[in-house]
Amino acid sequence: MRPLYSVEHSWDEPLAPRVLLYQLDGAMDAGHAGRLAVEQLLMTLPSERLATFDTDALVDYRARRPMMVFDTHSYTGVEMPELVLDLLQDDEGNDLLLLHGAEPDYRWEEVVGAVTHLALTMGVTQAVAMAGMPMAVPHTRPTYIHHHGNRPELLPKQPDFFGRVEFPGSMSGLIELRLGQSGLDSRGLTVSIPHYVSRDDYPAGAAALLSAVAETTGLALPLGDLEAAAAVNRAEIDAEASSQPEVAAIVAALEAQYDTYAPPRADADEISRLLDVPTADEIGARLEAFLEANDSAEDGPQGR
Repeated sequence: MRPLYSVEHSWDEPLAPRVLLYQLDGAMDAGHAGRLAVEQLLMTLPSERLATFDTDALVDYRARRPMMVFDTHSYTGVEMPELVLDLLQDDEGNDLLLLHGAEPDYRWEEVVGAVTHLALTMGVTQAVAMAGMPMAVPHTRPTYIHHHGNRPELLPKQPDFFGRVEFPGSMSGLIELRLGQSGLDSRGLTVSIPHYVSRDDYPAGAAALLSAVAETTGLALPLGDLEAAAAVNRAEIDAEASSQPEVAAIVAALEAQYDTYAPPRADADEISRLLDVPTADEIGARLEAFLEANDSAEDGPQGR
């Protein structure tokens, strides 16, 4: 049997990454917030490939067909899915690990076991997942980050939005669970994305995610590109909303709801009210619908 992953380098000096960040494509990531955060890190920080997983053994290509390029009379390229572990250095030279790429369709426990082994072997003490979730919030107000993890006493004070809820799982969720069970400080950061832009790139969500990662881990992470992109995106959404009365009405209603319950220093209960959080069953149903819609969009003409 082929190995599950291959190590790309033999390191002359021992590595000392304290933090593992991860985001996997395929499950929920409203506004592509987690993916944009990963792209920002890879674009701005020094990085080297540490390990590559065998996606031939992990991905169902007929469910998620690789994109190919056909030009005139010939196939000229293909974009095959990857799942990789990179070693990065933050702006102060601190090592960190970044796991990113396609969420596997198969062998979840084996992959999670391999990630856990790699993290513990290299001395990781804290792991943080990144994702976006569609919520009833306006794009014109501060972006909210929900913190979750295996050590509630270490999380910031926040409302209990969800209570107990069951919904289709993701590998990111399984990684968070298993790393916590292995003894690491295992956390997740989920950014609230305005539901009316949840299918488009929303750089403000990615900027909020990386800002929260920096605060949670102490890493020095660059945000400038994302903040600039967020300003441009905000102007585009404003222009679109002003030209479509129905969109403007939605934004205005969400602003009114937000402003009614959010004084300058809102406490946890007030934040919970302003987000108009549904019941646990409603959240589960919405998440299932969101995941099913994503699956349908990915299948499309190139799907089965």
